[in-house]
Amino acid sequence: MKSRLSKEETLNRIKEVFSNNPTPKEIKKVKTLASSRNIKLANYKKKFCKKCLALFNSENHEVRIKKPLKIIRCKSCGNISRYKI
Repeated sequence: MKSRLSKEETLNRIKEVFSNNPTPKEIKKVKTLASSRNIKLANYKKKFCKKCLALFNSENHEVRIKKPLKIIRCKSCGNISRYKI
């Protein structure tokens, strides 16, 4: 029988994964882990593409600022994410 992680252990695990350079597979595991434990990925949501789950770095995304919005376009899949500033 598997033992469930506590909320603090889950948060530490999420921080540990994002401190390294996670693959899309690892990001998907973190998202399912966070949703199963009812934890929000507030600070980490904007660090990866919602469609292809690629971690954003200087080569694979483009950022534009249009006054009320911050627009991020993923160069891997072409997905566009818009966030309020």
